[in-house]
Amino acid sequence: MPGIKNSSLDSSLPLSKSSIEPAARSAELSLALENMGDVVMPMWLDRHARLAEFSQVMLISVSDGYERAQVTSMQLDLNSLQAGNWAVLVPTLKQALTRLERKFSHPLVWCRLEWAFAVREWQWQALKQEIQRCKRNYCRSGLAFVGKKFPRLLLTEMELNANACLYAGNRVAHAEVNQANLERFIKARHGSSQMPDFADNMPVWSFSTAGVFLDVSGETPSVHALDTQPRRWGRREAPPLTMDSSGELIARSTRFLGKQVGQDGRYVYGYFPCFDRRINTYNVLRHASSTYALLEGYEACSDQRLLNDEQLKRIRQQISWALNGICSQFIIHRQGAAYVVDTGNIIKLGANAVAILALVKYHQVTGDDGYADLADALALGIVRMQEADGSFVHVLNAADLSVKEKTRIIYYDGEAAFALMRLYDHTRNSRWLDCVVKAFDYFIANGHEKAHDHWLAYCSNELVTHRPERKYFAFAVRNIAGYVDFIRERITTFPTLLELAMAFHKTLLKLETRPDLVDVLNGFDVNAFYRALHTRANYLLNGFFWPEVAMYFKAPATIVDGFFIRHHSFRVRIDDVEHYLSGLVAYQQMLRKGEYASIKPPLKNRLDAEAMASATEGTWVSAPPDKWLARGLCCWPKSFQPGQVVVARGKEMEKGFLPFAAVKSLVTKGASAVLCDDGEAYRDIGIPVLKVRDVRAATLAIGQRQRRCYAGRVVGITGSAGKTTAVAMLAHALSYNSLVGQTQGSANLPIGIAWNIASMPQEAHYWVVEMAIGSMAYNTELARPDIAIITNIAASHLAYHHSLDEIARKKALIFQSMPPNGVAILYRDMPHYTYLAEQARSYHLKVVSFGEHVDADIRMLEFAGNSGRIKLDGTSYELCMSAIGRHMLLNAMAVLAVARHDNLPLDIIVPRLASFQAVAGRGEVRSIDYHGVAITVYDEAYNANPLSMRMALEAFSALSVQANQKLLILGDMLELGSEAEALHLELVPILTALPVRQILLCGQNCQALAPLLGGEAAGVFHFADVKALETALPGHLKPQDCVLVKASHGIGLHTLFSS
Repeated sequence: MPGIKNSSLDSSLPLSKSSIEPAARSAELSLALENMGDVVMPMWLDRHARLAEFSQVMLISVSDGYERAQVTSMQLDLNSLQAGNWAVLVPTLKQALTRLERKFSHPLVWCRLEWAFAVREWQWQALKQEIQRCKRNYCRSGLAFVGKKFPRLLLTEMELNANACLYAGNRVAHAEVNQANLERFIKARHGSSQMPDFADNMPVWSFSTAGVFLDVSGETPSVHALDTQPRRWGRREAPPLTMDSSGELIARSTRFLGKQVGQDGRYVYGYFPCFDRRINTYNVLRHASSTYALLEGYEACSDQRLLNDEQLKRIRQQISWALNGICSQFIIHRQGAAYVVDTGNIIKLGANAVAILALVKYHQVTGDDGYADLADALALGIVRMQEADGSFVHVLNAADLSVKEKTRIIYYDGEAAFALMRLYDHTRNSRWLDCVVKAFDYFIANGHEKAHDHWLAYCSNELVTHRPERKYFAFAVRNIAGYVDFIRERITTFPTLLELAMAFHKTLLKLETRPDLVDVLNGFDVNAFYRALHTRANYLLNGFFWPEVAMYFKAPATIVDGFFIRHHSFRVRIDDVEHYLSGLVAYQQMLRKGEYASIKPPLKNRLDAEAMASATEGTWVSAPPDKWLARGLCCWPKSFQPGQVVVARGKEMEKGFLPFAAVKSLVTKGASAVLCDDGEAYRDIGIPVLKVRDVRAATLAIGQRQRRCYAGRVVGITGSAGKTTAVAMLAHALSYNSLVGQTQGSANLPIGIAWNIASMPQEAHYWVVEMAIGSMAYNTELARPDIAIITNIAASHLAYHHSLDEIARKKALIFQSMPPNGVAILYRDMPHYTYLAEQARSYHLKVVSFGEHVDADIRMLEFAGNSGRIKLDGTSYELCMSAIGRHMLLNAMAVLAVARHDNLPLDIIVPRLASFQAVAGRGEVRSIDYHGVAITVYDEAYNANPLSMRMALEAFSALSVQANQKLLILGDMLELGSEAEALHLELVPILTALPVRQILLCGQNCQALAPLLGGEAAGVFHFADVKALETALPGHLKPQDCVLVKASHGIGLHTLFSS
């Protein structure tokens, strides 16, 4: 297992190299610190406090793995920091390291280096009130006070929380300053002479920290950047969980849980780690359920060799101790039945259940059936706790089996049913199944699903394996429906939410095999569920005791590699670890198999009168006739088709949608209804009228409904250039044997996407949707693409998006509403490829690349004119395009990536690509007669940015036409913000080398290019606007000229040859 051998827990002590002399270990840490400059300095320069009192302060924390970290603040030379001169800073760091090392009995193994950012000044009373707005133990800021020796006394967030300085007890739900603990800690950390007076108006500062963690406990030192994202502060940066990284967590936490078992058969029940206080109570139910989880962890580690033979042998021994402990200390037998007796001499239904789970799992993992009779006896005990109505008694008195509590907690019911189903699956004794069926009738009748319990999800999943009936699937759906947002957003780690999600995932896989039952999912968003599942799994990383977190608590060695519950004083208890571990085992299993349900419930996809009113929450002012159907929506006259519903401009709107005159005109052309927010204005227009509160919201709602109904494949296309061409080319290629829906009018923002997908044919195999960077999160929520294509990232709309990094970040949002196992098709040659590929994989998408890069999955080997040779899966293909330019071939490669993934016939797709004709304004070539002069127009006038400009100029340059027959008409590239002048000047060398007779420039930004290109003497002319250019144009044209027109749409060059 990669990484586990270097874990801080490779042995049972934090020191995995205990034979190394302390002096050698010290030297290793010192050397590692010396070599960290290349990591630390770029991080500091990128993010640090600007206030002078904070900017030159670094905090160094160290621990030997046994004792709480010692922390000190260092004043470093600001000039050296700003210059990135790490070598000058190292002596000060080493001196601090030496001072701190003397305070420990063992060699130092962990070192954490931090500095402040996001500093904010408060008055003490106001800050205390702000702290109370946080959930208990969820205040994630450090505090700084006025110092005497140094300008500021800094206490990091980890120090404050690990010393309970912001914890007022378990009866106070919010964070609160614990004055006694805070003063005690300040005295220990900075000395009593530095104690603040804590007056209400005392100045105090909150801050966050960035930094690195250095671990020398393994075979080689490792350095981890510390996360600076909210909710993840304090732990290392970690990419989304993979099969390997989740396997490492399973291995580490399995070993941790096993170490809690003593030879006496009992667990160390738990710790409150701030002050290393053991939890002295005991719970046998949790003993049994933790043993079940320990067996799950052992099985995963054994099957995948996540641990070595010695470690696995040790865990087997610990499992044996735990099971013997249950059997010898906590079980009684009565009239053939067995019961687990818990603390207080009581019998809990759930304890019998989880004991069965552990015993059955033990048999499955080891092959040892020595506990088979006991498992049957415990099951009989459960059956005897069932009432005539199917319900269970939850708690009995052990002395006489009398009822102590009829009902205690609902998860006992789920545990009992789950255990009996597991035993039935193992032995096929129908008595256990009959008991569960009877219980489920009671669960369903009494609304148990309202509890959203993970045990109920487990047992539902087991039951539908053997009784795949509608009512049981429906119960499983209701158990999670309405809870998905909670799973995704809950601030606490709440590990049972992952268990709930994983159990339902398995149910979905079963439901996928029963198309006759999938309507139980109507209204349930499967994609959103999987997004929540992955989010929750990765959120559990915040509850893991990484060394860099554990080091701040009193006894790090007792808790490192365990899991904690933050709002319960960072409690580490065996059942807490159990739930994290079980969830991660199931999650890793899903990652290993790569299986996701892709169920699309068969909704009624017809836009009839009822569907329109329901989706929009509108009212028919003038009702449609029977069997009326809409063929889609029209918000743009040029896209109108007879039978569509026209969307009237809202009465409070000044623009957008259709004004009254346009609506009236479209009614005469066959509109089927009007959607409006002013029923009276359109009541007598002659066709049905649907009145809604908000026409914008109604349009979005109809689009969302139609997307939910659609059962085909959706391809979303975005990029800085080439989106519309790629949409048209892909739709053309895919339409060889069926309808294809595609975006009309380049309407690529939410409203445009909504009316487009509302108008696309439901029977089409594919929808191809253009998606703009603006409102991308909403765009992808509407389109929910199965496949995403990012054509490129380039300087475009910089006035709004400021930088290429920001453009890449916003484009990557397309991935967030895609289904797991979806496909991201990325241009391999763009500088942001690595970032985008990582983002795609973080959403569990498959990445396919295309381009000229040597590592591209679909690679361009040669290109000339409009022909190229590409390599795909080891086979070369010659592709001769009707559309000219390298960018056209790159778009074709993205289309081939779709065809390759979806197993479409390349022998059909390739010829269709060759026959594709470029779109008007985006490379269309047409011969026209302009004022009596025959010319060929290469129309690129719809829009322009630096990338598309270079592509168009390259293609025009490569035309096999004499230079004296080429005329270039070039306009400004708009929306480039402060970079506009520089980006236009970058065109000068390209234009200088371009073989053309004349260049006609138009617009303010292009004016500066004319003299740099030689002015009119060199055949370069500038015009202030399109009108001036149009007037002069006939004098610049010659018969048979080839004319390239390229500019941003706002310049208006598209009107030159429009007639």
